[in-house]
Amino acid sequence: MNSKSIKNGRLHQTWLKFLIVVILITGIFFRFTNLDRKVYSFDESITSLRISGYTWTEMVQQDFQGKTISVQDLQRKYQQINPEKSWLDTVKGLATEEPQLPPLYFILARFWVQWFGPEVATVRSLSAWMSLLIFPSVYWLCWELFRSARAGWMAVTIVAVSPFHVLYAQEARPYMMFAVLVLLSNAILLRAIALQKSTATFKSTFKYTSKSTSKLSQAVWLIYAIALTVGLYSSLLFFLVILAHGIYVIITENLRFRQTLIAYLLASATATLIFAPWIFVLVNNSPRIAATVGLPHLSLSPLSSLKPLFIITCRIFIDTHWAGGIIKLGSGNTTTDSIRLIVAVLLILAIAHSIYLLCYSTPKRVSLFVLTAIGITAIVLIAVGGVADRYLVPYILGIQLAVAYLFTAKIATANNPRQKLWQLGLIAIISSEIVSCAVSSQSQLWWNKYPSSTKHNPAIAAIVNQAQKPLVICHGGNNITGKILSVSYLLKPQVELLLAVKPEQVKIPDGFSDVFLYRSTELLRFELEKVQKYKITPIYKPGDVWLWRLEK
Repeated sequence: MNSKSIKNGRLHQTWLKFLIVVILITGIFFRFTNLDRKVYSFDESITSLRISGYTWTEMVQQDFQGKTISVQDLQRKYQQINPEKSWLDTVKGLATEEPQLPPLYFILARFWVQWFGPEVATVRSLSAWMSLLIFPSVYWLCWELFRSARAGWMAVTIVAVSPFHVLYAQEARPYMMFAVLVLLSNAILLRAIALQKSTATFKSTFKYTSKSTSKLSQAVWLIYAIALTVGLYSSLLFFLVILAHGIYVIITENLRFRQTLIAYLLASATATLIFAPWIFVLVNNSPRIAATVGLPHLSLSPLSSLKPLFIITCRIFIDTHWAGGIIKLGSGNTTTDSIRLIVAVLLILAIAHSIYLLCYSTPKRVSLFVLTAIGITAIVLIAVGGVADRYLVPYILGIQLAVAYLFTAKIATANNPRQKLWQLGLIAIISSEIVSCAVSSQSQLWWNKYPSSTKHNPAIAAIVNQAQKPLVICHGGNNITGKILSVSYLLKPQVELLLAVKPEQVKIPDGFSDVFLYRSTELLRFELEKVQKYKITPIYKPGDVWLWRLEK
């Protein structure tokens, strides 16, 4: 090889490293920019309620009984740290009202807010900082899988500006903690298995086991058990990760009850045993979930779950949704629909090819590991009809690993014409990710903010805030009263709220320039129109009526 080729190769490597650094910085920038811009969603307001230490029941009993309370006082009491409540009250609220949510993230969030303040950007920044741990975690996992630094940096580059990771890094929920722990537990398991194998090889070769090697192997299995425990206390979906690990170990051990399988079973059993107190809480309090928070339940059939799964798979790399995206769904425009279809087909083909290449050109232990990560999560969620972006973290990470390997292999080994083509493909994917993140970063509403319940918040708040001294009446079950917490973040602090769970509790005091009904129920309208003789006029009707004006 001549000196010119060597020089060009070094220059190429320098530019490649520079681009990786730029993309990494861009991903970090997107995670922290405009953290307070998007609407504070229903779920995020419940996160703040848990941080406050108050339960949903306490909030309703104390301030949803027909009394008026200012937005400022409502948020100070139920959306911020209260000195009369401790982190144990946060755990109690979850245990009694939302046992499907393990407490680890919410305990950390409470201390985070206690240290840094209750502002929206501050609460969300915990997830943003946690998301940065994905970079070293995915690099380590790629090294354990492929023994390739190139694959590691490719995965870091793809994940850095992935719309999925950036959006959920700005969400005051435990999804990014879950993602980090999935990656770490995967990497630790592979390291533990590798050490176990090296220990067995050393023993078979030299007829004895090195104490240091054996102790190191035991220590890594212990760390793996700790990682599983922490993972379970971050999300119940971590049981899918443990299941995928179990299937992987059983198959790679050829269904034989050997040291690696025994170590895995001991680690997973230990983690489950430590998690047993919360399992008891979950079983004991699960009937109260629907009665307290009224959370929606996904009930898609297995066949109908495939469509959202394909859409979510494409959305990993290019953001598409009717409530926000660089290609908006349901636009009714033939050109847009055609472009969306072409992009979706190309992405699905690329992902399918990446999985095929993984199975064809890597050892069984590599392809099987990625396939179990993808398959177990997808199969279980399809079976229970629970396909949703935030539940598919292990599936999404598995897809990204496969795609990272695809581009690493093709760009490194293809001949010149094809190599250029794959380089262009990688540029197209990274560019679409960056554009997706750039567009969403400037938007107040996006698909991950439950648009069906939050998309009208800015318009409603604008109407109410124009009034000189407004009163907003909210009546209904937990779902409606919870939405008012989300809306309150856009209302002026001086706006007064009258919150009630029964229509007869609504007695409108004097002294207000404008009286509004937010998402009024038929029972309340009957009470006010027929019994109290008020005139009710719809003033914001984007389909269903979201806001009425009340006049005597």
